[in-house]
Amino acid sequence: MIVMSSNTNLNDKKASLSHLVEDTLQGLSPIQTIMKMAEPSNIKEMGVNPETMISFGGGWCNHFAPEPLRKIYTDLCRDKEAFHKTGRYSAIIGNESCRYQLAQLERNVYDVKNISEKNIVLGQSSTQLFHDVLRVIADPGDDICVLDPTYANYANAVKIALPSSTLRFISALDASTWTYLSNPQQSLDELQEFVEQGAKALILPVPDNPTSQIPSDDFLKGAADIMQDHHGFLILDFAYKALWFDEMPSCFQWSPEDMPQVIGIHSHSKWLSSLGRRLGWIEANQSVVQGLEKINESMLLSPDTLHSMAIAQFLESSLKNGFVKEYVDHIRQLYKKTATVLTAAIDTYLEWPYLEPMGGLYTVCPTPSQVDPVSFVKQVLKETGTLVIPGVGFGPSMNHGIRLSYGPLVYDHDRIVEGIKRMSSYQ
Repeated sequence: MIVMSSNTNLNDKKASLSHLVEDTLQGLSPIQTIMKMAEPSNIKEMGVNPETMISFGGGWCNHFAPEPLRKIYTDLCRDKEAFHKTGRYSAIIGNESCRYQLAQLERNVYDVKNISEKNIVLGQSSTQLFHDVLRVIADPGDDICVLDPTYANYANAVKIALPSSTLRFISALDASTWTYLSNPQQSLDELQEFVEQGAKALILPVPDNPTSQIPSDDFLKGAADIMQDHHGFLILDFAYKALWFDEMPSCFQWSPEDMPQVIGIHSHSKWLSSLGRRLGWIEANQSVVQGLEKINESMLLSPDTLHSMAIAQFLESSLKNGFVKEYVDHIRQLYKKTATVLTAAIDTYLEWPYLEPMGGLYTVCPTPSQVDPVSFVKQVLKETGTLVIPGVGFGPSMNHGIRLSYGPLVYDHDRIVEGIKRMSSYQ
């Protein structure tokens, strides 16, 4: 029997956590910083009334989900037998009917010609699926490439999924001229150099977060060719796929069977305004799908059945009667108009450089006089009651930049103008 001294400090006996948590992920990530900055308690601590604050910080859409989808959820919950079925396990790669209908969505809306349910894996979210894709296509130590700037959550995802791997940044935003991919061949040359050194994948959001830019078809095809030549993968993050503004990019039509080096990550969060109804999917060649099934067995076991059934029923009826195409066109135009309101207000009241949104929910601007963006954001919030997001964490080119999101204010254009006018008083 072990007898502990009454003088023993129990805190000294506390089990230590992993090196991943204690060291690699130490401190707030950019995503944690963004989420915490917008919390009402934090807003109050800074002397700002959350009720009167205007936020350009949220990385989310705010249009209403389609009414036919809401009705399907209502019907599923009212029907005792149907609701009972929503509580059952699905297949490890997800409900077959939902996967079939998603393939039809790609065929009908985006003209993807060679795709079937065999190319689709469902998951809890695109965030979870991105982590799992990394585990399928790469080994710890394999480098992963991204454009600079890029989505802030990729860095920690790579750290968690692929310990000892390095995130390689490829130049996209010229911070001195505030132009995007002004020299695309130079960026492709950088990618070529990284893959020759062993990088396994390039990750691109299309449209991009934080810049809302869409690389040219030539650039995207060039990147795909480089990855194919080196037996790597081009991962296209299509979280904002339904929110392109003008000409549809040709990569939206790429088939996982015709281009096996390309993997598409999709989410219902943005296009169906279902950020809290978590469900995502992967489109990939069948060898990647089989690999994801192995990972899913341990990481997820069974994608959500309620959401899968609802999405399947929604797509089955709405693709037949043409509602989906009309709905996508509506939200595209809604966010395009909202983006125009924001950029016009910046032109009128701030006269700052910015990137003209080509889709998505954002634009980015440099901070005035190369001010530290975190300090700038806090000061603007305190003095004007307006929240924007510091660029730190999106890549080196955004170390003196900020991101503004117009997504949450899609129905409130007057507040967009008011928020920018408030910020002009701080300059």
